[in-house]
Amino acid sequence: MPNQLTYRDVFRFVPNLIGYTRVLLTGAAAMSMYYKCPTSMFLSYALSELLDAADGHYARKLGQCSKFGEVLDMVTDRCTTTILLTYLAELYNSRPLALLFNLITVLDISSHYMQMYSQLITGKTNHKQMDADAHWILRAYYTDRRVLFAFCFGNEAFFLLLYVNKFIASSAALYFSVALTLLAFPLFLIKNTINVIQLYESAKDLAKLDAATLNSQNKTASAAASRKKI
Repeated sequence: MPNQLTYRDVFRFVPNLIGYTRVLLTGAAAMSMYYKCPTSMFLSYALSELLDAADGHYARKLGQCSKFGEVLDMVTDRCTTTILLTYLAELYNSRPLALLFNLITVLDISSHYMQMYSQLITGKTNHKQMDADAHWILRAYYTDRRVLFAFCFGNEAFFLLLYVNKFIASSAALYFSVALTLLAFPLFLIKNTINVIQLYESAKDLAKLDAATLNSQNKTASAAASRKKI
């Protein structure tokens, strides 16, 4: 009989070790932002985002998928993006842009929380599991890892380039960076449109579950009332 796993073993899973590394890199990126070290910030943030693809790969390859790892990955993603967007709101010193960055943050957090909660409460094994009746855009986004990576990478690259553009001194380098920013913009736009769809579809799933539960309770109550009259 194989040895029984403990929670400490789960904590030591390879993909979770990668997750802890991402947390440290996010902390390093945050410190670099506020201590005005753009090169260190860029490298830390970019490496954290690249490792985001590695943890899932090794979880599947090594048979080390875990609920803890899923939540660690999602929380790290949300915290990393929130830190950068918060700093961009300060860096660009523009009220309209600050409002936009805050709205993007709210959408990012709320849509992913709603998605995870609705999937788990309706019996799914994880927040990326899609039924045949799920919205076709969400099915395409979550069931093809290449699509998922492309839009997540493009979205984060857009935010990171907005940061980098503020620190480039060379005109030629700035033109090149701005060109990359413009290329990443459609991916950012589509990714956040997906977040809107995800928020609505998750809310709809929860409301459907509520309606079914309440209908069942009302039916039971009506049946009980009928029996009492008899």
